[in-house]
Amino acid sequence: MNSSGGLDSKNSIEQRNEKEKEGSRSLKLASHGSRTLKQAIQQYTPMQVWGWLFKSCEVNGRILLREGFIDVKDIEECIVKGDCKKLGIKLPAWSILQCLLASAKSDAPGLLISDEVELTKSNWPKDKVFEWFLVPLLVMKEQIKNLQLGEDEEISLRKLVMCYKNERPEEWDNTGFQSTDTVRRAQLQAVIRRLQGIVGSLSRVPTFRRRFKNLVKVLYLEAIQIGLVADADGGSSKAGTRNEHQLVKGDRKNTDEGARSSRDGDSIV
Repeated sequence: MNSSGGLDSKNSIEQRNEKEKEGSRSLKLASHGSRTLKQAIQQYTPMQVWGWLFKSCEVNGRILLREGFIDVKDIEECIVKGDCKKLGIKLPAWSILQCLLASAKSDAPGLLISDEVELTKSNWPKDKVFEWFLVPLLVMKEQIKNLQLGEDEEISLRKLVMCYKNERPEEWDNTGFQSTDTVRRAQLQAVIRRLQGIVGSLSRVPTFRRRFKNLVKVLYLEAIQIGLVADADGGSSKAGTRNEHQLVKGDRKNTDEGARSSRDGDSIV
């Protein structure tokens, strides 16, 4: 009898301990869920999204410049003549497209603008301009997700966005894009054109124009540093671009200050 009573007491203690462990786990999960919810409902500001977009453009612009997909003459025309149509549309469109590709592969409900930040309908800026272009981006993300692009196709898109008009599927013949499916090509080209249309509308916003001009000056300084300006006209462009050099030097301080402002006040990563 005593042995049976001791066994029952031991079982009761074990059950009580197990319940306590389950309760502790539940509290931890609830705490984690609260933190996740808090992060999810954090409201981002328009300046933070602008900061992400132009930081992404700067990173991609440096890469495309070094790889030859951005022409130094396009940068010079943008700085000197104010003709930024080509660079001002295609570079931001490519940067946003990379965001859509990453978001589609991750199965994220929103847009992954960094490893730790996801823009959703509940936390993006309550601003008419951003609501106007973020909703179509979510639609395009789903379109890209349904296409299930291969790695080689994604790599090819960089050249296709930067170097082609993307008006007809036949344009992509002999470009390295693996799929010969004209419907698949047409769907991707429609996404690219729509992205460029969105960027074209954004480029009318004063904040976009101001920050993009500073970005172009940063890219021009990059071109000088890696020697692309001297090579642009067969090694004889130094004298021909003296005015451009002086213009960029005169604005170097403003550009640096703008970059610091982006990092300190606008960056969300």
